[in-house]
Amino acid sequence: MSRGWWNALWIVLVCSSWACSKPEAPAKNTAEADNATGGLKLAPPEPDDAGDDSGKARISDKSKTSAGIDGKNPFQDSAKNSPVEEGVPRKSLDGRWILVLTRPAQEQQFIDFHTGIVAVSAAKDDEGKLVAKWTAPTEVLPPAKLVSSEINNKSIRLIFNIDGGTKLDFQGTLKDGVVYGNALFGNCLPARLLPTKAEALDAFNVSPEPTDARELSQAFSKKDPKAALKALDDFVADHPQSPLGMMAWETRVLISARLDVAAEDLEQLIADYQQAMAMWGPRLQQTSQGNIGIILAQEKYNPEFSLKFVSTADKSITDESLKELKDQLKPVREAILTVQALSYVESDDADRADKAFNFLTKLRGKKPFDPAVLYGLARYQEKAKQTDEAIAMYAELVSLPMLEAFLQREWAQKPDAPKRDLPSATLAKLWEAKHGKTEGLDEFKDETYRQRVVAFADKPSAEAPAGNKLVLCELFTGSSCPPCVGADIATGALEFTYPKTQVIVLRYHQHIPGPDPLTNADGEDRFSNYYHGQGTPTVVLNGAPVNNVGGYLPNSPDIYRGLKTLINQQLEAKATVQVGVNARVVDGTLQLVANVTGLEQLGDEANDVRLRVVIAEDEVHFLARNGVRGHEMVVRRMVGGPAGVEPKEGKLAIKESIPLSELKSSLATYLKKYEEDEGIDFPAKPLDLKRLHVVAFAQNDESKEILQTNAIAVTAGDSTTSNAITPASGKATAKKPSTDN
Repeated sequence: MSRGWWNALWIVLVCSSWACSKPEAPAKNTAEADNATGGLKLAPPEPDDAGDDSGKARISDKSKTSAGIDGKNPFQDSAKNSPVEEGVPRKSLDGRWILVLTRPAQEQQFIDFHTGIVAVSAAKDDEGKLVAKWTAPTEVLPPAKLVSSEINNKSIRLIFNIDGGTKLDFQGTLKDGVVYGNALFGNCLPARLLPTKAEALDAFNVSPEPTDARELSQAFSKKDPKAALKALDDFVADHPQSPLGMMAWETRVLISARLDVAAEDLEQLIADYQQAMAMWGPRLQQTSQGNIGIILAQEKYNPEFSLKFVSTADKSITDESLKELKDQLKPVREAILTVQALSYVESDDADRADKAFNFLTKLRGKKPFDPAVLYGLARYQEKAKQTDEAIAMYAELVSLPMLEAFLQREWAQKPDAPKRDLPSATLAKLWEAKHGKTEGLDEFKDETYRQRVVAFADKPSAEAPAGNKLVLCELFTGSSCPPCVGADIATGALEFTYPKTQVIVLRYHQHIPGPDPLTNADGEDRFSNYYHGQGTPTVVLNGAPVNNVGGYLPNSPDIYRGLKTLINQQLEAKATVQVGVNARVVDGTLQLVANVTGLEQLGDEANDVRLRVVIAEDEVHFLARNGVRGHEMVVRRMVGGPAGVEPKEGKLAIKESIPLSELKSSLATYLKKYEEDEGIDFPAKPLDLKRLHVVAFAQNDESKEILQTNAIAVTAGDSTTSNAITPASGKATAKKPSTDN
């Protein structure tokens, strides 16, 4: 929590994207830097309101934030210049109002987005009935159209259609001259209508930082939880009408749950929160109930209390516009039941332990890589003296990417909990007790990895009909990239399900976020210069980028299913061109030919088509820093360069002879130069190059569409490496300074 409690709440309630970033990536978040206005722009939300396409790396540009202000006026300008109406509070909705949405912009930052002016006046054809008109929109909101308004006494509802297909739904009630309410725009958050006599907002900063934001940020930044709670208590007491109160209250609940406060104290805190949210409307109260349920599950608070609360929250969410939030409570309830089962599975009550074990066993079928579930099953089997089963379960925790690290992190969050041995230590102890020695354990872990890592994949599919278009799946990944694990494993599962006559996966390794010995210059060029990639993982299917591919091992089944759906749609297409490829190794030289036929069917498009040929290594056994042990179809070179070959006289073909010794030497030279430039030493440089594939594909460089792909397997000779994993999981070590004069 070194960066504050706000980050924890952001992760729990908002952020669902994972990626490793390149340096100096452009800013993109819920709020984007807007150079034209000098402020921030409120982007339409993604479906999950992450504000970003998951799997695409982004760097927050914190230098492009709006300036903070002092005083009570929500604009940066002086009070005498402000469009906010001063004086006696309005008692009617008649007049002009500024629609203000207060939303998180970046970590530890909030922005008051002043979206435009709502003019409320009596209808010409119906004396006394008030109607609303949307005027003077600002650039902080994408183009919006007011499509519906309901005004009843002191209550108002406004519904906007936003460019891009999203909606903004505001509900509020007049109180003390301000309309307090909420806006559903992705998430449901506090929103206001501020009185104004101005007809436009062009002369003002329309995306300022709220006046109390810095005080809240100071509370979030306190590392000591009790000090943070005190600061948050003071904030909600001093600013009862602040739109930032929602975040303050929910962070109070999060910290209290993490401190494991008494259930009656937490219940009172939640009740006080509900009362504080009443001024912002029933929909926001219902939203807060759902959010608290998510927080309780995330913090693994008292299962009995949490289950009762989630049941109450589920019944309380009656607003139809909050259906997605209500649906989220189903997996939340399952998560709480899991916490309960994990506490029961080691119980001395045999019946209770057996029921918990059965629950976790069923859950494992749905969540095969949940480390807590696997650990609970292993502990039960160990306690029941089911040694073989316990060894197998502990081996999964140890051999599968990052699962043991996740357990360590979870245990570290509860320092007062009983100390436990790491799964690796318990596995070694059980193995030695059974076999009398530790020999053979490493091979057992390797085999466990191979069997379990694609256990969720569907059975191999049938061959595709002749003439159909293959799908080329290009994965840009990194062996030191933790959130690349999900995509690495998911694409491996694709290779299990689909034959290479249907789907071909190529992996281009990158030095993101750290050094990667499987990287080469061609792969870097393909990523940065051709696809203009910014971070890993990135998946491109037949030239089209795919969103939401970042994640860890537990996310891999979902990533796999998402990719599989897209692939199945593309497999039905007929190919407009055909790609031929042939290759063999003669006296240590790889001889290959490839060509594209059917260009005449493309007309002028044929001029944009390029033939690219890739040499990929079938499998590299290398224990990466992110825990991935096997790396399939690793791109080693793009023959003829990343730019590919263009048509000549209506023909598109390539013919090359490449000594494998030269290929290996060039890769080694690249890695050596990288070591020298970065001042590091790779702990291992896997360069076997015995089992290869030559992959050829035709791609339209204008549209990036891949028109057809073909591949052929090549064996260069007996492999010089075994199937054992290269034990090189540590960081690339920094070189010692030279002592030479």
